[in-house]
Amino acid sequence: MDEQTILASDGSFGTVTVCPGGVVHIHMPHFSLKFLPDDFVRFCDLIAKARQQFDPPRRADGKPHLSVVTSDCKIDPTPDQE
Repeated sequence: MDEQTILASDGSFGTVTVCPGGVVHIHMPHFSLKFLPDDFVRFCDLIAKARQQFDPPRRADGKPHLSVVTSDCKIDPTPDQE
């Protein structure tokens, strides 16, 4: 079996390796991707552009929020909802 060089690893999240032939392998827990070198660079550029645009939702007050979900069809409104 060919020896692969680890380019990056993040614990159980995934690894990126390259084989001696230059194919880049992205291994995630439930899938793997293979890229030729030029396509890998393009993929990285695409992800970098997406990351710049991505703004994960954040709570303004920074406090945890708990929501109680019930299967009851009849729910009395709270004073806020009246």
